[in-house]
Amino acid sequence: MTEEFLHYIWKHALLDRSKLKTTEGKPIEIIQTGLHNHDSGPDFFSAKLKIDNTLWAGNVEVHINASDWNAHKHQFDDAYKNVILHVVWNNDANITIPGGFALHALELKNIVPHSIHAHYEEFRNSAKRIPCEDEIHKVNELTRVSWMDRLVAERLERKTSVIDTKLKKSINDWEETFYQTLLRNLGNPINTEPFERLGSALPYKILAKHRPNVFEIEALLLGQAGLLEGKFKDEYAQKLQKEYSYLKHKYGLTPITKAEWKFMRIRPPHFPTFRLAQLAAILTKHGRLFRLIMEAEKVDDVAKLLSVSPSEYWHTHYSFDKESPRKTSGIMGKPMTEMLLINAIVPLLFTYGKNTGNEEACDKALELLHSLKAESNSVITKWASLKINAADAYETQALLQLKKEYCDKRKCIQCAIGHELLKKK
Repeated sequence: MTEEFLHYIWKHALLDRSKLKTTEGKPIEIIQTGLHNHDSGPDFFSAKLKIDNTLWAGNVEVHINASDWNAHKHQFDDAYKNVILHVVWNNDANITIPGGFALHALELKNIVPHSIHAHYEEFRNSAKRIPCEDEIHKVNELTRVSWMDRLVAERLERKTSVIDTKLKKSINDWEETFYQTLLRNLGNPINTEPFERLGSALPYKILAKHRPNVFEIEALLLGQAGLLEGKFKDEYAQKLQKEYSYLKHKYGLTPITKAEWKFMRIRPPHFPTFRLAQLAAILTKHGRLFRLIMEAEKVDDVAKLLSVSPSEYWHTHYSFDKESPRKTSGIMGKPMTEMLLINAIVPLLFTYGKNTGNEEACDKALELLHSLKAESNSVITKWASLKINAADAYETQALLQLKKEYCDKRKCIQCAIGHELLKKK
């Protein structure tokens, strides 16, 4: 038994109400279960109950054992003096509230439907990747669709929190924050951390001083990344090295170490050297990139801003001193562009909208997700095997949130889908 389950039972009043009586035999009528409190203090605020013939308004505390009240020292805490009902699984002690008054108790172990508890334990202990995968098709379509909307909002809220931290650090500089966010996602997922550290080691305001010189911006990015360390055969690498040496001294820069970067088991187009060359080209061409993103209307407009060919050297190289067998434009591929749209640009727009009260920016962020095709990965494939198919990136983001934050953590009773399946019992 868990307190989480007891909170769930009380919150949704999943009880045989004809059997609701205090341990002293007084009938209980639930008018309002109260507001669930996730902070310190009683578990439910502002409940309304009729006990015997008296109407009570106050708080409700939930425990597995009644004796937990004393174990948690609530008898000495004035925050609990307005508790009107003690909801427990096992009433193993008589409790008094601050002031010495006896506390009414409701014991649940004989009135909670066995089928609900059994189903809850089945979900919680399931070895399946999706605990309810055998039953999810029974869920009402309206429940699933409305829950998807909530999941997308939750996922964007989580990303907003990360971006807010960057924004605060940059003293509300949106261009700097966008650069930091874009940089972090260029390394997704293998080189995320060194890309993020590079952002801290090389502020955007320094790079902005060197527009429109792509060579100098390349030198700063690759040098600060530690990727210009060592001896090179290629003349271009040697020139970058020399330029970085000068700029490093000019700005008093300290690079991160080359050893932080991973090149093994990733395709050459994802090499950090190549990604930084692409970023240098984008930053060279677009001075205030975030402002341009804000002005863009459609996915294609945003994609064009990221579709910039790097300097000539990178048409035949993915890393230094090793020429590629065939020449390419070096332009960022569509899958990478879409990934940046989903994980960097959409969250930035959403965060900007929330922080500035700009509803159009929030709406644009959601519209971009609807305009992007569904993502393809093992999680989405698993959902598809259950006949839950995503129509676009909006829905794949919802499904990723559902799997990561609810299914993986077995938070079935906090999930609208899990709740409906348990309620059916």
